[in-house]
Amino acid sequence: MSATSERLRPPRPYRVGEVPPGGRTETFVLRLTGVLPYVYEQAWQAVLEPTALCRTVFRRLPDGGMRRTLRPAAPFRLQVADWRATRAEVQDARLEERLAEERARGLPLDRAPLVRATLIRRDDRTWTFAWRYARPVLDRRAGLRLMADAADAYRRLLRGAR
Repeated sequence: MSATSERLRPPRPYRVGEVPPGGRTETFVLRLTGVLPYVYEQAWQAVLEPTALCRTVFRRLPDGGMRRTLRPAAPFRLQVADWRATRAEVQDARLEERLAEERARGLPLDRAPLVRATLIRRDDRTWTFAWRYARPVLDRRAGLRLMADAADAYRRLLRGAR
């Protein structure tokens, strides 16, 4: 597993009660074996649904500031890509390029959920999971805890739990 952070500088100081747009983002990249994408997405949805991360958006104020608000619900969607037809070294380069593009583009803070996840099939058994979220909503320790909770939820779903 690897993790990267990036700092997005706010354009001006913020008043009390406001949250800067973007702030920091966190990206985790995991190598997984034998994943069932639909079940993995269900596990993440079950873990993220009760958290503010899935429902938080930032709204622009008339004076240009940002305010954090919560939506009633926002579904988590896992992007799935199949790179099996590509050589391993090309896959690694594509992954680095994709992560760099995502960092440069940033997260759209006005659309929930403030998380993006991609599951990339590398070969018949190996997958790469890239998960990115906004740090104003969740810190690194909580992000690691959510990853562990998602792994537990995935195991429970595989055993037939709801």
